[in-house]
Amino acid sequence: MESHGLTVVKLLQKYVKENPHRSSTVIPIEICSVTDTQEGVDAPATVAGGWIPTPLEPPGPLGLWLWKTDPEFRAGTPPIRRTILRDAILKINERVENELRGVKWHRKKVIEQLATQQTSAVSPPMDTPDLDVALCELYGYQKIVLDEANKKIEFFPQDPRTWSTEFPVWGCTHGSRAVLHRRGEESVGAGLADWISDREKDGWKVAWPVHDGTLEAMKKIMSERGTSLGPRLEKPKKADYAVGLGRADGLRALAKFSA
Repeated sequence: MESHGLTVVKLLQKYVKENPHRSSTVIPIEICSVTDTQEGVDAPATVAGGWIPTPLEPPGPLGLWLWKTDPEFRAGTPPIRRTILRDAILKINERVENELRGVKWHRKKVIEQLATQQTSAVSPPMDTPDLDVALCELYGYQKIVLDEANKKIEFFPQDPRTWSTEFPVWGCTHGSRAVLHRRGEESVGAGLADWISDREKDGWKVAWPVHDGTLEAMKKIMSERGTSLGPRLEKPKKADYAVGLGRADGLRALAKFSA
């Protein structure tokens, strides 16, 4: 038995010496254990400028608001989240009817867009501007929306010149399919003006407000600030001044948020 064992060992040693791949190495494989919630783990920064996306389920502006404000919603299973969402729709519908008064508000559109948020079988619509603005008004927050496919940026409320540092700034992708944040869930409001300027350099289009005023008044403002529209416009028109001032005032307002 012992001699048989030695014979096997010698054969194995012979095979090792004759193996043409004996000097090759195997690429190390890292085995990771990941939870379904990714709790405590930073997701990869896949959005322009280093912002981190966290998918929303269910998606939509109402899902975004609940994810930001309701711990039970964030921690819940999809059925629990849909139940919370349906209850929220009833409460918000009542607030829309009672609080959003005046010609500024298209309450019918808000309610219609709100109703589409409860559909669990079909993903809610991507464009719900009336509902977006209404939720910002009712619950006191501001949000920036990124459309990466078309390299566009939108604001809600739509005029960032009216944004206040008293309210939080949230970020999301187009259609509120994912919430956006910095590492550690730091607000995207930090350094927002510089972040947007960098995106513009990369060719992104920003929905800036348009300044309202006469051509003479806008030229005077430019002169007092010591600024101009730049050399690319030889004969700027009133519309050029309106867009340029709207952008400048928008960036100035966003610069108020802490860096």
